[in-house]
Amino acid sequence: MKAIATNHLAKQYDQGAMALADLSLEVEEGTVFGFLGPNGAGKTTTVRILNGTLTPTSGSFTLFSRQTDPQDIRLLSGTLSETARMYEGLSALDNLKFFGSLYDLDTREIEKRGRMLLEKLGLKGREEDKVGTYSTGMKKRVQLARTLLHQPKLLFLDEPTSGLDPEAAGEVSELIRTVAREEGTTVFLCTHNLPMAEKICDQVGFLDRGHLVAFGTREELTARLGKGKVLEITVRSSEGRGDDIIYHPVNEESEINRHLRAAMDRGGIILESKLQRPGMEELYFSYVGGKNEK
Repeated sequence: MKAIATNHLAKQYDQGAMALADLSLEVEEGTVFGFLGPNGAGKTTTVRILNGTLTPTSGSFTLFSRQTDPQDIRLLSGTLSETARMYEGLSALDNLKFFGSLYDLDTREIEKRGRMLLEKLGLKGREEDKVGTYSTGMKKRVQLARTLLHQPKLLFLDEPTSGLDPEAAGEVSELIRTVAREEGTTVFLCTHNLPMAEKICDQVGFLDRGHLVAFGTREELTARLGKGKVLEITVRSSEGRGDDIIYHPVNEESEINRHLRAAMDRGGIILESKLQRPGMEELYFSYVGGKNEK
């Protein structure tokens, strides 16, 4: 089932600025979708349309194959924005109890799930401390716990790792992947954290100045650029001339052994071999770097 399907979605603000133009894409249920692009590309506008807080100028969208109103969207989705705030005079657990009550959740279930989420996010033992005493990274983790509290089918995340140190960012990334895998939650992720997107996203879309310039899996996006995998072999010469690095384009995995045997037949010692493909950063700048037609 398609968790999200947009049909020529567009948003033009009163002053005439086109924030989003002709967006048509589909996101499968249970996947992690990365929406990548520079500041001002239209990512947050898209999230606000899809979560029901902004009305599109034209076009339409469905969530889980049905038309929805803002109340339906609120119940089946959760949104973590970059500017999300908590009540700093309350403890983390009391914050979760308050926000959980807005979804008519049972108090005992809120506390049970809340403690589980806070523990997964590295806040065990700090549940009763006031959020105002937390670091920026800790506050971000409580905000994520709040977003996950009612077990949404669809999760909108706008820069969920901003303000986090590498260890905490890694924990959040793993939790996002776990939620998608174990709970079947669909994740719509807006981020500038390209290594994170490369690690956890099943598909990505590149947005540039309101236009979707590319969409697909990493393999599909790589193939569209005409770029393939490259086998890098580091060989030590038998004549003691030092190490050489040899590069071979690889279209099929069966070619790898042939290249390795050829390197050995030349009498060298293979020190290292690795199969490389374009990373998310290279894909990002290939598509968003102004080289593609809109």
